[in-house]
Order: sequence, then structure tokens, then C-alpha cells
Amino acid sequence: MNALRVIAAAFRLQLAITRRSPGHLLILLTSPLFSVIFLSLVVSGQRSGTLVNGVLAPGLIGLWLMSLDLAASIIEEERWAGRMELLVASLTPVSLVVFGRIGVVILAGALTFLESWLVAVVGFGADVPLERPGVFAVAILATCFAMAGTATLLAAVFIKSRALHVFQNALTYPFYILGGVLVPVALLPGWLEPISRVIFLSWSADLLRGSMSGDLPEAWPAWLAMTVGLGAAALVAGVLLINRIIDQSRETAHVGHS
Repeated sequence: MNALRVIAAAFRLQLAITRRSPGHLLILLTSPLFSVIFLSLVVSGQRSGTLVNGVLAPGLIGLWLMSLDLAASIIEEERWAGRMELLVASLTPVSLVVFGRIGVVILAGALTFLESWLVAVVGFGADVPLERPGVFAVAILATCFAMAGTATLLAAVFIKSRALHVFQNALTYPFYILGGVLVPVALLPGWLEPISRVIFLSWSADLLRGSMSGDLPEAWPAWLAMTVGLGAAALVAGVLLINRIIDQSRETAHVGHS
């Protein structure tokens, strides 16, 4: 089956599931609370240039939390619904199904950026800058793609795990710091930068921040390329790993943890 057809079919499946059980979108209810917290800090601090950080952080945190939630639950949902056995028995690439389903929720999760902007403008009366709207829109799409690719890789890692919540908790706050979600990577200790630059969030956060403030270097396309490239690398690794696990399941006729 054509890869795009598989992804499109998975996309439609997740749309139908989300309409009936929108649990993965609960972050849209909690994200405004993050916005209130971060914006309260930056507004009361009255430091120039920090408003953009307070607006972007809730959106990036919301997308990352959504990615972790999907990565940990999507295979379990397939098992619980009785679809996993059918997928393994068919010739359908399970990895593409995972990516297509994740993509739907990640795109919907991009609304967290709009929510954060509304909280800043309506709730705090802030004048939120957006100097390069075109670059910002492209950066949002690149971030969503990288999120979906990374979530696909995490889903592959989580398939055999019995301690999902332990891994989920370990992948939250360290990534907020290393990814420069609230504090730019340039302000972190120098020895952390090589680690941060392996995480796509560090590039996408700088790109989004610069497109809003207008402080973009001429090399910003390289930031975009790094965001997309790291997301694509994670996606390829996730696809290969899921395919390997599914091949093993077909050989052993077993889709459980052991």
C-alpha cells in the first residue's frame, strides 16, 4: 500500500477517534493555565524581550506533553481496541499508522500557541509582537513535524516498556530546559549547549522566538533545516525500529510485552 495512503487513512482514523474520545486534547484545557503562570512571571518582572518567551513556552510545553502522551498510549490503545493483531497480521506498515495518527493530534495541539497569545492579549493586555509572520507559520509547521517524528520514535521505544510513566516523567522538565523552551539556550551554561543542540526544540524555540521579536539572523534557514532534519531523523529511526519490532511479532506470533 502506498505510504501516503496509509498515513492518510491513519489520519482519518485518528480524526474519528478524537471526535468520540478527545482525551488527548485535554492539554488544550490546561495550556491556558501554563500561560497565566508564565505570563505572570514575565509581566511582573518587566524585563524587555521576555514577553515572547512567556507566550511561546506554554505552546511548546503543550505540544511536548501531547507527544509524550501519544507516544506512550497509542500502541496500548491499538492493543486494547483489538486492532493491533489485525495490523500485525496485515501488510500495513504499523509505523506509518502510528505517524499518521500522531500527526492529527499534534496539529490540533498547535492551537496551544493561539491560546497562549489570547491569554497574553486579552488577559494581560500585552502587545505581543509578531515581526515575521511568514517565518513564524513555517516554524510552527516544522515544529509540529519534528514533534510527530520524535513521538513516533518514542512510541517505538515505549512499545516493549512496562514503566511508561517513569520514562514520561523523565522526559519532561529536562527537555524543557535543554530545549530552551522558556530560557534561551544561549543563556544556559556553555557545557550544556552541545547537548541542547541535539534536541530539535532548541532550534525551533530559537526560530519561533526570533520570528516574533524580529531578531532573526541571516542564517535562520539553517535553524529551520535543523528542526526539520532532527525531526526527520527521529521519524526514520522510529519507523525502522517499529518495523523491526513488528517483524519480530510476526515471527513469534505474539504482540505482548514478553
